[in-house]
Amino acid sequence: MEAIQKILFPTDFSPAAQNAFRYCLKLADAFKAEIQLLHVIYPQYEMLDLPVMATRAMQDKADVAKNVMQSFVEFGLAQSQMSGQLSHIPVIRQEVELGSPAGIINAIAKRDDVDIIVMGTKGEHNLLEKLFGSVTTEVIKNAPCSIWVVPEHSRYEQIQIAAYATNLNEADPYHIWKVCQLLDPFSPIMHCIHVNANDSLEEAMDFSDFGKFFEYHAPTLQINFHALKGSIVNSVQEFSDNHDVDLLVMYAPHHGLFEQVFHKSQTRRMAFQTSIPLLLFRPS
Repeated sequence: MEAIQKILFPTDFSPAAQNAFRYCLKLADAFKAEIQLLHVIYPQYEMLDLPVMATRAMQDKADVAKNVMQSFVEFGLAQSQMSGQLSHIPVIRQEVELGSPAGIINAIAKRDDVDIIVMGTKGEHNLLEKLFGSVTTEVIKNAPCSIWVVPEHSRYEQIQIAAYATNLNEADPYHIWKVCQLLDPFSPIMHCIHVNANDSLEEAMDFSDFGKFFEYHAPTLQINFHALKGSIVNSVQEFSDNHDVDLLVMYAPHHGLFEQVFHKSQTRRMAFQTSIPLLLFRPS
């Protein structure tokens, strides 16, 4: 895939978003990419609101949000620079929009040809999700590009070890190769893992086909293959913990494998329970 040049970062100004923004700054530094910061104001009208008054109220909210966004950026930059982990300050563009958060996020990503969306998550029981459903899940479901999910308490670490969860699909070697290209700035070790929920390791033989592919399409990263058994979420989490994985990667097409294997409940569990960042890879 093409190099990452534009990162979309949605924010609600929460502590989880501030943590994810610091993470995003370091990604932008590594990729030499610009950040497009987005805050979405959800419209809330009283039944008897007059159009002019409602418009004025929303404009006031937008003005306040722009001021808060500037403070949000300055605070994140100050913290990141104090840590000494930024080699340069990326270009940061700021935008405030009105509408449904997930819909606006995906629309902006498509409109501006964003390469990747980076967003924080703070668990599936926060107020926003109670009101509107899981914004993160809806973005994952419909985003036109890859999504990098940063858990609330995840601190940025140099990405030295990545794990790609595969279903042994025929196209997976190609997708793994593209992910290796994407992660090339970090030069991590890549572990490819397959979980057989039927408690059988017979499918591990299919890994030989993966090896043949990489003999002729060798990426610059070191790749290892592992066959696991048990439940998907628990096995992947246990592997990640045991191997000190810094980034978990899954292929997330709009339809098909992702919805069959990582269906909504599994996706929510993985996105909200994993303690490490999760890259949901969707080739543009």
